This record gives sequence, structure tokens and C-alpha cells, in this order.
Amino acid sequence: MSNIERTAQIAFYAPLKSPGHNNPSGDRKIAQLFMSALLTAGFEVQLASSLRSFDKKGDGLRQRRMIALAEREAERILRRWQRESFHPKVWFCYHLYYKAPDLLGPIICRKLNIPYILAEASWAAKRSIGPWELYQQWVDRALTLAAKVLCINPVDCIALEHYYAERAVSPLVQLATFIDKPAAETQLQSRFSIAQQYSLDINQPWLVSIAMMRSGDKFSSYQQLCKVIHNAAQPLQLLIIGDGEKRSSVEALFAGASNVRFCGALPNEQIQQLLSHCEILVWPAINEALGMVFLEAQQAGVAVIAGEQGGVSSVVGQNSGILIPVGQMTQMSRAIDALLLDSERRRKMQVNARAYVAEAHSISGAATLLKLTLNQVIQ
Repeated sequence: MSNIERTAQIAFYAPLKSPGHNNPSGDRKIAQLFMSALLTAGFEVQLASSLRSFDKKGDGLRQRRMIALAEREAERILRRWQRESFHPKVWFCYHLYYKAPDLLGPIICRKLNIPYILAEASWAAKRSIGPWELYQQWVDRALTLAAKVLCINPVDCIALEHYYAERAVSPLVQLATFIDKPAAETQLQSRFSIAQQYSLDINQPWLVSIAMMRSGDKFSSYQQLCKVIHNAAQPLQLLIIGDGEKRSSVEALFAGASNVRFCGALPNEQIQQLLSHCEILVWPAINEALGMVFLEAQQAGVAVIAGEQGGVSSVVGQNSGILIPVGQMTQMSRAIDALLLDSERRRKMQVNARAYVAEAHSISGAATLLKLTLNQVIQ
């Protein structure tokens, strides 16, 4: 590896949610992982900005204000880099779509004449007309400018293939969603101590669900989860990890369920402690883009039963999980019962889960591909 490859400076940006954002989410986690993978690949990485372009409602006035704000922010970034003698060879943008376009990267790339790289971009042609029309123009601008577009969601990739086919170019690069190794624990919390902490029966199987408690698809998934657990015939206990604006509403859904425990939001280290004692991660996954929790659970040796939608199938191994058509709550309940009754199959799935993540979703594998991809465009 040459000195250029080892020391190339990368400007990193995530317009939807910065890797340093206060609220935990899968999007924030993946942004953090991309920064880690770039560092592992041997690059020097700097977070360019924490500016959040997200417009939930399609407010044209807000979009125009954000574009003006981004123009000023771009100038500030360039001045800061000049003071710090930071000379990025690449602008790397993670997660761009019509509600959260990159309003900074195209400006800075053109001024510095550096390559523009996208990861997890999505394109919805129907948004070219309507309340997000202005933001959609920036998505189009970014996709046109991009030297490489890393696809980690197979659903997004389909639309992007059509987009670029019409333009007779092909910057797409397939990259499996990846996860870092968990932090080494000095002492694993015992099943007995967890049982005491959450008033659990140590002799019954423990299931787990991990998701933010917010309106929309997440709350709809919680509604389905409630029905799934209620209809399951086998003895079980469910640990729900998560918090958010809809927590009281989620708790109300399970008000009559004596086998459900709420853990609230937990740091990742504590989640890993709980996962190591759980049998199955269950989640309906309505409109789930990817779901990092599926990888985290499998890495800890937990079998998965989830709704098959979006990119979920790309992060759940065929031999370590069971995917159910979204909305088929009775089928999901039966799958839980069957897996709880078949201890040998369950143990095999748990062993397969660890192997699947290590082989197909390692950060080292992602770093290798990122290094190869970026070095193709670095001047």
C-alpha cells in the first residue's frame, strides 16, 4: 500500500442523522460503522458537518432555508479545512434520499474538484413532483455527480439500477451491511442476575425485541408484535428494549401481558449482555429498511424470526432465521411456537447465526471493499 492510500483524507457526512447524534437508531449506528470501516481501511476520516437536512413534512419553505443554510455551512467547512490543513481526497456521504438530501457535498466537491462517493442512496422517481420536488433535485444532482454508489439495501439497488440504466453509466457497487465485533466484556452478567433485575422466570425461554418507540411503521410493528405474542401458545417471556415518544402507547398495548418486560433504552454493552441469554429475536419489521438489530442479535448467537420486507432478508441468514410475510401474525406466532418446541433446531440456528455474521457481514470485509473502491477514484 502506498503512502497516498494509507493517509488519504476522507470527509464524511450523513445528512439524515450524524454519527454523533444524541438519539440512537440504526441509521446512526450504520453511519458510525462506515466511519470505523474507513478507518480500518487505512484512511484518515473527519466528520465534515452535523447539519441535518431532514424535512419530514415536505415543507418547501424549510427546504429553501436549508439550502441557503447549507451554502453558508459549506463556506465555513472550507475555511475550517484551510485553517486545519485538511485536504480531503473524497467526500463520502452516507444515506441520502428525498427527505434528507446532501446539500453540502455537491457544492464542496465541485469547488475542490474531488470525487463524490455515496453509500445507501435511494431514488423514488415519483418524488420529482410534489412537496419534496426541490429536495429531489438535490438527490438527482448527487446521483449524477457520484463516482461510486455503494448499495447495501437490495430494494434501493433496484431503483438505482433503473436510474443509471437510463443514463448509460454504472457506478453501483454492492456492499453487504456489516457490523463490528462487540466490545470484549470483562465479566458476563449471569442469567440469574438478569432474571432478578427484570423479574423473569429463569426456566422459561426469553425472547427479545429491540426498536425505537415512535409513530409510523415502528408503532405499527409494535401493534403486530403484541398480537404475535398474545397468540403464541408456548410459555415465553419477552424483553422489549427501546424508548421514544410512543413509549406509553406501546406499554398500553401490552398492559395485559404478564410475560412482557420493558427495559427502556440501554447502552449497546448492556444489550449485548441481554442478547447472550435470549433464545429468539422477534420483530414484525413493517417497512424495515435493513435493521441492524438483526445482525447484532445473530452475532450474539440469537435466532431471528422477523417480517420479510425491505432489506431484512439481506441481513438474516437462511439457516439462522425465519422470515414471515409481513402482516402474517398467526404464521409468526406459530413459527415461534415451533422453534421453542424444537430445541435442537434452535441450537443449530444459534450456532449458524454467529458464523453467518462473521463470514458475510464483518467490518474487515467491508473495509477491504471500501479501500478498493475509493482508491479507484482517488487522484
